[in-house]
Amino acid sequence: MSWTIPIIILLDQLTKYWSESVLKLNPISLGIFKLTYAENTGIAFGMLSEKAYFHGIFSTFIATILLIFRDKLRSKSKILDLSLCFIIGGAIGNIIDRIRFGYVVDMFYVPYFSIFNIADSFVTIGGFLLVIYLIWGNKNDRKNFSR
Repeated sequence: MSWTIPIIILLDQLTKYWSESVLKLNPISLGIFKLTYAENTGIAFGMLSEKAYFHGIFSTFIATILLIFRDKLRSKSKILDLSLCFIIGGAIGNIIDRIRFGYVVDMFYVPYFSIFNIADSFVTIGGFLLVIYLIWGNKNDRKNFSR
C-alpha cells in the first residue's frame, strides 16, 4: 500500500489549498456542519494550541518512527499496514503546513465538537485501525510489532 501515503498527503494539501482559496472568503453551511477556513496552531482537533513548532518536531519524530516500524515489519497484515499509512500520511500532511505556515489549515467545523482537516481524519482513523489490529489482529504479527 505504498501509494496510500502520497495520496493522503495530496488529498490533504489540495483540500487545504481549496479551503484557503475558496472557504476563507465564502464559508459553506451544510446544516449543523460547516466548511470554513481556520488556522490551527494546536494538534489534532485544535488541542494544545500555541505550540506549533513543538508539535511539528514531535509529529516529525513520530512519523519517522512509524515509517521505520512499517519498513521493518513488512507485515502481512493489511489492517496494520493501512493504519500506519493513514497515521503517517496524515502526520506528514500537517507537518507540511507547520513548516510552511507555522499552523495547520482546518476546514471541517462541527459545532460543539471541533474543527479539523483531512490529515486529522486520517490520523484518527489510522489510530482506530491500529487499536483494532492490536486487540484482534494476528498474534504472530503482534509479537513482531512489540519487539
